[in-house]
Amino acid sequence: MKKLSLICLAGLDQFVDQIIDRLAGDYLIRKFVVSTQQEIYNAIEWGDIIWLEWANESAIVATNYEGIKGKKVIVRLHSYEIFSEYPKKINWANVDKLIYVAPHVKEVLHELAPEIIGKVDDCIIYNGLDMANIPFNEHRHGFNVAWAGFINYKKNPQMMLQIMDKLVKKDKRYILHVAGKYQDLRYKVYLEYLIKEMNLQNNIIFHGWINDMDSFWQDKNYLLHTSLFEAYSYSIVEAMARGIKPVVHNFRGSGGLYSNNMRFNTVDEAVEMITAGDYDSKAYRDWVIDSGWILDKQVKQIKEVLEGNL
Repeated sequence: MKKLSLICLAGLDQFVDQIIDRLAGDYLIRKFVVSTQQEIYNAIEWGDIIWLEWANESAIVATNYEGIKGKKVIVRLHSYEIFSEYPKKINWANVDKLIYVAPHVKEVLHELAPEIIGKVDDCIIYNGLDMANIPFNEHRHGFNVAWAGFINYKKNPQMMLQIMDKLVKKDKRYILHVAGKYQDLRYKVYLEYLIKEMNLQNNIIFHGWINDMDSFWQDKNYLLHTSLFEAYSYSIVEAMARGIKPVVHNFRGSGGLYSNNMRFNTVDEAVEMITAGDYDSKAYRDWVIDSGWILDKQVKQIKEVLEGNL
């Protein structure tokens, strides 16, 4: 049985455990959560196949290590890496396959770093949900709006205040439930101050980081997503799989993921979607399934990559 080393930096292994579980019957797998060059080298020496999760610092070190030559090497690029110098420093000559999680990520990378075009074979494999563990319930119009994710500049939390201000002026029963933790304390200072200035203290609840998201989603009517850019947002897709209406800011690439009636350009459009738009719980879950955003399909395609068939 071939040995597969899955290498990622500490704190960035959140997308791999389910994949590891599904591949365990076909490969001898070890997850190496690394923080030093030597740990990366040790992980490479152990494996026959090297999976580099994220095209970041660890991928730079690994692909420029002499000991990686002769091994099958896969890099999976998610999103933030394309806005950095990391892809330019990776030794693509030592990489057999680059996996993107969405087409628009590849498009933007090629615009920002055209020098890597043609240097490595690549494919698109969307992330996937384990639908068997995500219950579906009929949801409907109501007053509980969810916002989920790390609170940072990419998530554009300023916009959620503007939307809530207009919602509350229509009906004071609207409540925004924020599930996530601050990655930049400037946002804590800003949001707490402006919420008071806008008199929204009774309409926005910060729940912090939530481990039991099953309970969090149960009474929510909408998932408000305000990001500037995403490759594939688990919070959107998970909410849809549960039957919750997505209200998604029209970031670049979102048109290839979500229909027009799921996306908004302006604050007023978001308010309209929440207060007066259509609502079809089953259609949201079906969208996830029909789009192929399921774990079984993702793992099948990953196996094809590992076997050299994709």
